[in-house]
Amino acid sequence: MLNEKEIRKAIALMKPDSQLFEIRVIYGNKQMYSGYFRSADTLMRGFDELRNFGDCNIYMTLNSLNDACYDRTQKDRFEKNAKATTSDNDVIGYDWMMLDLDPVRPTGTSSTDEQIAKAKAKGNEIYKFMKNLGFNDPLFGFSGNGVHLLYRVFLQSSNDKVALIKKSLQTLDMLFSDDEISVDMKNFNPSRVCKLYGTMAQKGANSEKRPHRMSYIIGSPESVEVNDIKYLQKLCDLYPKEERPQRYNNYQPREFDLEEWMNKYGLRYRKSSYSDGTKYILDCCPFDSNHKGKDACIFQSRSGAIGFHCFHNSCSDKTWRDVRLLYEPDAYEKRQQEYERKIYSKPNQMQEVKKIEPTEGSPVFYTANDILNLPVAEESFIKTGINDIDRRMRGLKKGYVSVISGLRASGKSSIISEICLDCVEYGNNVGVFSGELAPKNFMRWMNLQAAGKGYVEPTNFDGYYNVQRKYQEKIANWLGKCFWLYNNEYGNNFTAIMEQFEKAVDDNKLDLLILDNLMAFNISNLGDNKWDAQTEFVLSLERLAKKKNIHIGFVAHPRKAMGFLRLDDISGTGDLGNAVDNAFIVHRVNNDFRRLTKQMFGWNDDNELYSATNVIEIAKDRDGGIQDYFIPLYYEVESKRLKNSKAENKIYGWNKKDDGFYSVENMEIPFD
Repeated sequence: MLNEKEIRKAIALMKPDSQLFEIRVIYGNKQMYSGYFRSADTLMRGFDELRNFGDCNIYMTLNSLNDACYDRTQKDRFEKNAKATTSDNDVIGYDWMMLDLDPVRPTGTSSTDEQIAKAKAKGNEIYKFMKNLGFNDPLFGFSGNGVHLLYRVFLQSSNDKVALIKKSLQTLDMLFSDDEISVDMKNFNPSRVCKLYGTMAQKGANSEKRPHRMSYIIGSPESVEVNDIKYLQKLCDLYPKEERPQRYNNYQPREFDLEEWMNKYGLRYRKSSYSDGTKYILDCCPFDSNHKGKDACIFQSRSGAIGFHCFHNSCSDKTWRDVRLLYEPDAYEKRQQEYERKIYSKPNQMQEVKKIEPTEGSPVFYTANDILNLPVAEESFIKTGINDIDRRMRGLKKGYVSVISGLRASGKSSIISEICLDCVEYGNNVGVFSGELAPKNFMRWMNLQAAGKGYVEPTNFDGYYNVQRKYQEKIANWLGKCFWLYNNEYGNNFTAIMEQFEKAVDDNKLDLLILDNLMAFNISNLGDNKWDAQTEFVLSLERLAKKKNIHIGFVAHPRKAMGFLRLDDISGTGDLGNAVDNAFIVHRVNNDFRRLTKQMFGWNDDNELYSATNVIEIAKDRDGGIQDYFIPLYYEVESKRLKNSKAENKIYGWNKKDDGFYSVENMEIPFD
């Protein structure tokens, strides 16, 4: 009934450093034994004295307890029907947010094998979703009847934090619960208990179809990282919000007939329910018809609040407001640009005209001979590792600024981190601002790309791979003083950050600066409105690039484009495309890409680009005049690389000897 090895493993992972926890043994006849412990050794001695483990289930408190609880009568032992057990008031802080994925079944029964398989599949779905939101890897637990995902948090126990955890679980219930597997929403209170892994789950009769099973920890990351509260808030932001009535069109959200609206605009759906309302599972996503099945849903809570979510990265930022505006452009308020013109319009001011004063040796107009004898500026380029860019454009020219754009999940992040690696490989130094990724997440991606397929290992979840610590250390040492990542804890004020980058260019001899992305910066101090501010943003990059002779690349997300994405669709100022020196657009090769390129360019079905997974387009090249030039790339799942060819296998410097050949030192031989 007990697996001591698994129990010790659970205590070591979940209650390190002699952290206090309570264990409860609950019998079918409603008798309950409680004990407070600080170590697995004293717990096992307590179990030795208890002895009888038939018809019982054993649980452990999840969160940090007030040390005074240790002085209760059940200290280091079990007491039957103890007068005082852990209450919410005894918990000083949250250590874990537990996602309990439980098969829907009659009360007092165990799960079938088929239900367990479905719970694990649902766990995979939620894990990938949480990973995309930015969460660190959780502990994966098997309760005996379902699946647990335990996310490490560090939150003070307070009313607002309880509400945050509760709403997080409500959001996951809304997104993922169905008629077969549900996200348990009762697990929000601070004193919540969890199955003690290594003990038997004994609900109902132990039958062949519904057997009693041993609980255990399925897997754990190498290092259990705490999740920042901002990711919980990001998760909660997906929950439907009540809209305010709009005066000019008399829109009343509470009186809005959602089903009538969907029928009017031809949105086909299947109805389902979640704990707080109705879920409308769309036949296809309104923003991408390739997203079908259960990919896109509209939610309406009992309060009347409406939400929308698509599980594909390219549409993950879309909200119910975006859906409504797609079909009713004037559903809410007057257009934003009209509003801004009204707010920011200023009377024209007469500017003093500066008179041109010729200087000796510098004519106002050049002759052809003057130009012939002008000194030729020295040019230098940074290799990107993308063969066609390096061949046709000679790489990224120092003193120039490039913009990189593309829809979500098109591959921008993969290209950026791989360019960083190739920059270092060719002897250059690179600095990066990543406004959306924590340092660990940024490096996890880079480590996979630097390691390559031969040096990664699979995890318990399909499509997710890790790099062993020993290789991570080699990669870190190789990157050394050549790669620098801005610490987001110092804020996102653009002016302040650029001061630091200018200093870093001098101190660390940076050759390349990458800013991901424009929208992650606070640029409000650069202009009276966002268009002026974005124009000044680009111009300030141009000035810095020329002043310090470095190349600067920045990411700008596109506006909503109903057709094929072009340079004019990049968000921000209309001058952006004119202001930058180079522009690249990253495309994912999907059905929309094939359909739209055939319409726009007349390509045939056998076009070689359709065999690629991603395409990077040279949309602007100031020196060479190249535009509408598409370069095929091939995504490798294990390494997250975007390769020039399917057979390409780059070997980076961390894995080379001085002569450039493979370093076989400490390599493991898989077979004798």
